[in-house]
Amino acid sequence: MKICIVYNAHPTGCSFYRLEMPNAAVSDNYPEFDFVSVENIGTISDEQLQTIDLFLFNRTWVQGTIEQVQKVHKALTSNGAKIILDMDDYWELGTGHIYYQMYLKNKTPDMIRETIRLADHVTCTTEHLAAYVRKLNNQVTILPNIPYEPYKQFTPVPELEMEKELVKFGWFGGAQHTEDIEMLYDSMGKLEGDRELDGRYKLYLGGWNDNNPVYTDYERIFRFNGRNPNYGRIQAADIYSYVGGYNFVNVALAPLRDTLFNGLKSELKIIEAGWMGKAMICSEKAPYTDVVRHMENAVVIPYNKNKSGWYKAIRMLTNEPETRRALAGQLSQDVRKQFDIVETTKRRAELYRKLGNRG
Repeated sequence: MKICIVYNAHPTGCSFYRLEMPNAAVSDNYPEFDFVSVENIGTISDEQLQTIDLFLFNRTWVQGTIEQVQKVHKALTSNGAKIILDMDDYWELGTGHIYYQMYLKNKTPDMIRETIRLADHVTCTTEHLAAYVRKLNNQVTILPNIPYEPYKQFTPVPELEMEKELVKFGWFGGAQHTEDIEMLYDSMGKLEGDRELDGRYKLYLGGWNDNNPVYTDYERIFRFNGRNPNYGRIQAADIYSYVGGYNFVNVALAPLRDTLFNGLKSELKIIEAGWMGKAMICSEKAPYTDVVRHMENAVVIPYNKNKSGWYKAIRMLTNEPETRRALAGQLSQDVRKQFDIVETTKRRAELYRKLGNRG
């Protein structure tokens, strides 16, 4: 069976976690599938189109109007090929999202909805998102994000020798999380003013990009207007190495504002922290709460505790090393049990067989 992976945007976190890495696992374990990949479907000749049994896309097969989406769909499926569309988050952005105005102007949600309707099958990350996909297309399979360990960044290394005397807290993310990071401001103020903790911990901002002013604003919050010296940057890295940033920290932070869009995201920050053996402080928000349990495998901050909850959690995990290590160990155990690459790869292969068999 010949499967064509189409990378409309690569390399990105979405293309890595939803197309490249999971299909590397399929290819390594199920040699019956013959994978090819392209960055632009316009480069596929008519002769090559006739050889493809299954196309794989993330979010859309073409950026454009609904009419263009329909036209490309017809061309791709004219010889009997099927299309699997992967959705990793919701297509309706919240008003505070960095791309909200651009999405409205380009009518992107309408275009994505039509893409979902036309796909032969849709894969997505969680049941929360699947419930919304089913309103447009009831052919849905949930395939969560799972690290594949032949990608070496997912092999934890022993704690780095530097700053071993400190408890290190880190946040890792892109430029679209301004609303989430703002939730930390009051707690960062309390933390900066706590002289008892001064010099015993460090806050790391992961993904630092000198050319993006968003990170300067993130830094303002983490350093509480430049007043907290217990701070450092972890430079941005490519998708094949950024998870290695977790090796610099003991505890990961995952603030998430209570919005519909955020509730339909994946558990990725929890998965990465657990996979790398780190403790976690996170918001009390699904899908995180599908994995974490307060004081069993993470510290979970309710929304009515945002003003001081993050500070209290950082203080506790700085003062209680045994609690910190116990939470990290349990989260690692739970994540590796809940997110099984072998079982998920098997389900993905079964889906490909079902859809790619032209009978």
